[in-house]
Amino acid sequence: MHRTHVLSHLVAPALFLAVALGALAPASTLAQQEPPAPTPATPSVPTVIPTPTPRPAGTPPRVGLQVGHWKSNELPDELSRLRTSTGAYVRGLAEVDVNLDIARRVAALLTAQGIVVDLIPATVPPSYDADAFVAIHADGSSSSRARGFKLATPWRTSRASQHLLEALSAEYAAATRLPRDGGITVNMRGYYAFNYRRHTHAIARTTPAVILETGFLTNPADRALLTGQPDIVAAGIANGILRYLRERDPSDGAALIPPEFGSYRAASPTVAVRAAPSDTARVLLQATPESRFFVFRERDGWFEVMVRGNRTVTGWVRVSDLVASNEPPPAPPPSSDS
Repeated sequence: MHRTHVLSHLVAPALFLAVALGALAPASTLAQQEPPAPTPATPSVPTVIPTPTPRPAGTPPRVGLQVGHWKSNELPDELSRLRTSTGAYVRGLAEVDVNLDIARRVAALLTAQGIVVDLIPATVPPSYDADAFVAIHADGSSSSRARGFKLATPWRTSRASQHLLEALSAEYAAATRLPRDGGITVNMRGYYAFNYRRHTHAIARTTPAVILETGFLTNPADRALLTGQPDIVAAGIANGILRYLRERDPSDGAALIPPEFGSYRAASPTVAVRAAPSDTARVLLQATPESRFFVFRERDGWFEVMVRGNRTVTGWVRVSDLVASNEPPPAPPPSSDS
């Protein structure tokens, strides 16, 4: 497969990675008649989904680092609407330059640990297959008080993608001391590089992936860290990736497969859509039987959903509060740039 740029020539900086690496394991890794009585919702599982075949023993792990907005003017026709997406620009500082500098430093650290690294521009190689894919961006806000980092997985989150997110979140927070901003946007979950259903130039279905907003360029403290101490930022990212590679089970192909769910509607006149998978979490919306639910994750008896009605809301609903529908499942939200 064509790789945009393999960073095998980089020399690792002296910065020490605070990770107990150990030995990295090999990489794998509708009817007009009376409708039937409602069926309680259960997580839908496709008939048969072949699991990926583990890579041959001894194959070094491969990691894709996508530089947000880099060479966006060269995006293919299917993504031409994003060619003018150049990212944040603050006080003469272009986001893409910050992203590229950090990504190169991360690549050097990973390469020094025997990882094969692809430095990827806005254009993702078709069905890009790797052991991990991290899209590196920086945030911006109309308020200079907004700060912290954000991490998000695709709408349909495989266990591997969730594991990558958790490892990266823990290590990035530890290295940078930045707070985590929980304001994950639809644009992050629907990031175009994740959308293998719509685009040729996207990651493979089984590539664990996250998008990282490293901090707010519009916040003086975040900006000082991203531009003045990029080695710390890079170490946090590299440590998170290495931790994921160390903790994963490369023979667990099922962990790489994103879940597939059917179509659902509310089982009662009103269903609470909550901000978190808890009966005490804030209610974002009282959905009605007419509401359609796009389900993209199940956790401990809760569905993470996008509800489409008079307005669109993303939140959590108890599995028992929904009924399965024979309608085609709603399409995921349109893909976009961060």
